[in-house]
Amino acid sequence: MSSPVEISDDDDCFEAPVPSKRITRSAAASNKPAVVEASSEIDSDNTIDYSDTNLTSDDDSELPEVTLTSKKNAVIKNLFPKSAKPGMSSGSSTKMPVCLKPSTKMPVCLKPKVPGFERIIGGVTVNLPVEPYGCQIALMFKVITAINKGQNCLLESPTGSGKTLALLCAALAWQQHMRNRTATDLAQKFQESHPQLRGKENVVEQIASPKKSSVDLGKLFSFNKPSFGEKSIYEKPSDLDASSSGVKRTEPLSPDTFEESSSNGLVTIHKKRKLNTSVDSDSTSPDIPSTPEKTTGRPPEPETPKHVRRLYNLITSLQIRTSMLVDSSVPTIYYGARTHKQLQQVVKEFKRTFYCGEAKMTILASREYACIREFDRQLWKTKNDMCRGCTKTHTAPPDAPTKTATNCKPFDNQKALHHGSLPAAFDLEELVAVGESLVACPYYAARSMAAAAQIVFCPYNYLIEPGIRSNMQIDVRDQIIIIDEAHNIEDICRDAATQTVTRDEIQAAIKELAQVASYRYANQDVISYIDVLLKTLKFWDDWFANQLPFLTNKPINNNEAVHTWQVQHFVQTLNNHNIGMEHFNEFSESAEIFCRRLRETPESLYGVTQATGTLIDTLQMVLGFLFRQDAKYLDDFVPALVKTGGGDEPRYSQFSQHTQDKETLSLRLLCMNPAVIFEGLKEAKCIILASGTLTPLISLHSELATEFPLQVSPNHVIPPDRVWIGSLSTCPNGRRLECNSRGTDQPDIQDGLGQAILWVTQVTPSGVLCFLPSYALINKLVKRWRETGLWMQLSQTKRVFVESRNVRDHNDIMEGYHKYSASAERALLFAVYRGKVSEGMDFKDHQARAVITIGVPYPNTFDMAVKEKMKYNDKYAAQRKLLSSREWLRVQAYRALNQAVGRCVRHRGDWGAVLLLDARFQAPYYTHHLSKWVKGFLGNNHHTYESLVNSDHSLEDFMRGMTLRDEED
Repeated sequence: MSSPVEISDDDDCFEAPVPSKRITRSAAASNKPAVVEASSEIDSDNTIDYSDTNLTSDDDSELPEVTLTSKKNAVIKNLFPKSAKPGMSSGSSTKMPVCLKPSTKMPVCLKPKVPGFERIIGGVTVNLPVEPYGCQIALMFKVITAINKGQNCLLESPTGSGKTLALLCAALAWQQHMRNRTATDLAQKFQESHPQLRGKENVVEQIASPKKSSVDLGKLFSFNKPSFGEKSIYEKPSDLDASSSGVKRTEPLSPDTFEESSSNGLVTIHKKRKLNTSVDSDSTSPDIPSTPEKTTGRPPEPETPKHVRRLYNLITSLQIRTSMLVDSSVPTIYYGARTHKQLQQVVKEFKRTFYCGEAKMTILASREYACIREFDRQLWKTKNDMCRGCTKTHTAPPDAPTKTATNCKPFDNQKALHHGSLPAAFDLEELVAVGESLVACPYYAARSMAAAAQIVFCPYNYLIEPGIRSNMQIDVRDQIIIIDEAHNIEDICRDAATQTVTRDEIQAAIKELAQVASYRYANQDVISYIDVLLKTLKFWDDWFANQLPFLTNKPINNNEAVHTWQVQHFVQTLNNHNIGMEHFNEFSESAEIFCRRLRETPESLYGVTQATGTLIDTLQMVLGFLFRQDAKYLDDFVPALVKTGGGDEPRYSQFSQHTQDKETLSLRLLCMNPAVIFEGLKEAKCIILASGTLTPLISLHSELATEFPLQVSPNHVIPPDRVWIGSLSTCPNGRRLECNSRGTDQPDIQDGLGQAILWVTQVTPSGVLCFLPSYALINKLVKRWRETGLWMQLSQTKRVFVESRNVRDHNDIMEGYHKYSASAERALLFAVYRGKVSEGMDFKDHQARAVITIGVPYPNTFDMAVKEKMKYNDKYAAQRKLLSSREWLRVQAYRALNQAVGRCVRHRGDWGAVLLLDARFQAPYYTHHLSKWVKGFLGNNHHTYESLVNSDHSLEDFMRGMTLRDEED
């Protein structure tokens, strides 16, 4: 046996030099005392059962044989005044939790983790906090398969099916599995390469998992397995006579036998002697056993042999090497979502998992959200400028902990915010709150923690946009990329590569760089590349001036005059002004040095604002898209010269009677191919795109120019009797309900839409959402309904809200909607497709008992970007296997429609209805691209207004039945 556990009578906790794992008891017939068996690992659920366990007190006093139960109780009560309850006997079966002491002598109570539900999926043990749905198992299998094979994956899972939890658990389980396997492989190699470790027990376990186990010298470095009753690796117990085999002593114990008593495998009770007392003093009564006087200290520990110390140091060194190699070889998980609000929900799910605390995390954010310093708009244009201005280093005071300091205390104190000072899982709000309490910068602390994190949460544009990815120092090579809510990934990529440069920005940058160049003596180390940038910007200013004649006779639409080039002609104009392909390399090198200098040492570029840095970075990126890789993506861009404002008609404002818009000249470089941006993510080990509405999946392959061998689209977890989905094809007067742009201009259609919405609000409890293609249509319908009195009827049925474009108004509107949807007054909210309400907002239970959709939200074909994209697709449809312009428009429309429909039924216990208002849904062509679960519930449930109100399977019957079920529950 290993060393016995030592129990101090003046503490509540066991003191375990070698941690205890379990208690073994001999058979009752042998009458042997219980012995604590030691193990090298501490279980998180250590509990010692005291039933049938005899505690032997070995001290220097005479102990008579105790036979009375009452005297036994008295002894135990004296020995364990805090742990034992009055009247508890040694024979009771009560289990007592034990606080195990680590080597630091600080008592630590180890609480067991909730085990959750384990499933072996794809050869990996996955732990989930809840019993997984079938669709979750399907998702996790695809995720693990994708990571194992290094393949990309498309995952479409309906809202409420546990998609986020499945993504997190699968990826983290694979990561943990790979960390354990890699550590074990390394430990085995280390053991084989060091002869002194061969044949030693538990060496691989100790090296592979240094965080979970402590080195047990007795097990690692003794010649054989410890013998029963062995006190330590340095001493052997003396031969035990027959009288010590389990029979209680009746003779008194001498001081000489005190140390030997601990070597018989029993629990040793250490007593602290009182001050000014002798070790040999007898303080016990001859009749009743009593506690001896406490000692002031412990006997000195024997010195560790040098060969054992060397082996111990070797093990420690190999543990550190293994940990470093595992951290550098196992991929990091980057989890991206659209907004920080969505990331807050993701982190909430992460907190529920077994892997919270096992895997370190961080969350990245911009200075706008993460900076805790008060922002003075009179001094700084942006928070980025404030940060760069306040973090300039200078010599610190003599009493400061560092040699240099800044004018920003949170920046100087950023190291106070780390994984040890934060909870195991934290969202952005919690990160900022802790940063404010510690006066430590959350922005820089989060970036620092990313180096040691196993999973990094961030808005997905941090992963997609090359500029942000570079500034945040995110290297995606061989990492795992998960992009949630990825239904807009094509648009996000195109927008990331689409850039606008104005002449005003060029001229402002020229002024700032000219000021820096004027201090030539002070800025000798930067003047070379400043001159290159200044010369290039002046050429750009001349280019803008020489392109103005192209806009002379252009028509003005939406206050804009636009001229577009063939991209080859556009490049020729750049070459004519010395800013083309021949001069790009020189400009790119100078721009890269300038941007890095502005990030790292902004004090060397005094007077340069963040706006200038952003302009230089944008120009470098835009020209890089055109000219890099032998102009590979040159044909994927459409250059456009745009003049905005400066019209003849005055613009009225609240501050003056009228003002004249300033004329703005800008260059827009429109990206038609999202693969230009997505190309930068292909270095990752695995890319997983997930959403509730990726349908149709066909366009993602061609548009992103990426193979996705693995795909899954499971069924919804909602029972069929809790969802009603149908379509409406006629108005109350029998007219066909066509909700295209031409039809919605007709008064009869407008009135029919109003009557249908009014009826739905009358039969539906709680909240109702109604989605329309545009704000213009909302305004048109509201105006008509006010004239006919229908708006008043809607207001009397429910409290009516209309989505606002303004962010401040939006928050107030949503607060009011949530308030009234839960009240007896109930609420109705009008919103637009692709707006804030339809994208990612959660409306569960009473917040959306019904969702009404009007029309099919095709993109605006009069928009310049949409028009050019349609031309591009038709041009390269055959060559690049792109969708035709018509099919591309259809795909964009149904992604937006499916997102809006997904606001209904948000979890398995939820219920609700969806009504599609448009006669076109009766044709299979218009239901083909609906989400799989929507098509399944819709079936042939198409109605006229008459059948919708009066049929056996009417919406009213469904609402009445579900309301009764809710009341019964």
